[in-house]
Amino acid sequence: MNGEVKHAPVSPLAGGEGKARDLTEELNSLRQECAHLRAQLALTDCQGVLAAAIENISEAIVVYDRDGRLVACNRNFRELYGYTVDEVRPGVHFAALGRIDIERGNVAVGDEYGGGDAYLARKAEYRKRLEGSFTVRLKDGRWIRTNDRPMADGGFVSVQSDITEIKKNEHALNLAKEAAETSAQLKSEFLASVSHDLRTPLNAIVGFSEMVQTEVFGEIGNAKYKDYIEIINNSGQQLLTIVDAVLDMAKLESGAVSFDDERFDPLAFSKDLLRGFDHIAQKKNLSITASASDDVPSSILAEKRTTMQILNNLVANASRHVDDGGRIAVDWSVQDGDSLILSVSDNGCGMPAEVVARVGEPFLSGNAYVAQRPGRGAGLGLYICCKLAAARGGVLAIDSEPDIGTTVSVRWTLDSLYPLYEKAGVR
Repeated sequence: MNGEVKHAPVSPLAGGEGKARDLTEELNSLRQECAHLRAQLALTDCQGVLAAAIENISEAIVVYDRDGRLVACNRNFRELYGYTVDEVRPGVHFAALGRIDIERGNVAVGDEYGGGDAYLARKAEYRKRLEGSFTVRLKDGRWIRTNDRPMADGGFVSVQSDITEIKKNEHALNLAKEAAETSAQLKSEFLASVSHDLRTPLNAIVGFSEMVQTEVFGEIGNAKYKDYIEIINNSGQQLLTIVDAVLDMAKLESGAVSFDDERFDPLAFSKDLLRGFDHIAQKKNLSITASASDDVPSSILAEKRTTMQILNNLVANASRHVDDGGRIAVDWSVQDGDSLILSVSDNGCGMPAEVVARVGEPFLSGNAYVAQRPGRGAGLGLYICCKLAAARGGVLAIDSEPDIGTTVSVRWTLDSLYPLYEKAGVR
């Protein structure tokens, strides 16, 4: 061997391959670093946009860490309480801000429900849960609504709004509502009082005129006087009807109407009521009938007095607006299996569309409906029917055409009125 050391042959390309691998790895590392830097730049841009949005949002926003130290806040938070930038620097404890608030009068003295210990208890309970919102009234008269929400690191974010103007508007609306209710109550009491006072002399006028008409204490010698007595009696009856309607209206508007359900046969009930119109039917030669479809039960549970008042008003209204020899039909039916319908139809003068649209308003004496039939009502009947029907969940509808006639229907549904109406086998 002569002491010689032999080496394996080396390829001239081996060193080049190693350098290539190193360069590739370095290039991949640079690419990853660039991608990371781009992501960081994008995140920084997003954070900048988010920070700008928070700074310019209309609400005051402040973030505290788990130790109660301020992390960040926006301009509106500073302006809401009058803080300087230095006073709300990151790291300041909310207790320090509380001391500043006391100096400047930004002190909460209560909430929407009052002050004192009960207020402090409500606030402490809110702080435990940090759900919903909490509204406080500051010493200077402002109202601040706060929405606090916990964060994963134990801190919380608080969004606060000055709702003083909203509270002022609410207060003004409440005052207006109370004034309107007081006014309505006074009006109703006045109408009830006046109606009561009018009934006494009217009853005397109607009662004594009827006695004179029937010549209880002797004959009336002059035929002209007989005509006058009849006019006096008719006018008294009409005025008494109006007074009763006004009294009913006052009760409805004041909420003094009570309901007491009872069972009765709607068809038999209607026929009994219509007997009270025999004198009108005979005088004007009217045909007044009552009917019921086969699916209307013979026993319904309803407020009989209210139903009687609705039907009486509808028939009386129809009788005033049909000519001699006219027809009035009362009909009970069931619609769609879930509604009871009471309808009163006549072939009288009818109403134009603009008047039908106003039904439900009291005293329609200025419209064409009453104007074309002077002396035939004060427009209260339909108004009272609307109110009475609505009081029990019903809906009044009118189908009318001038010179053809009118159909007034009241519909009560099972869903809204039960147990006003019970259909056999439904419940």
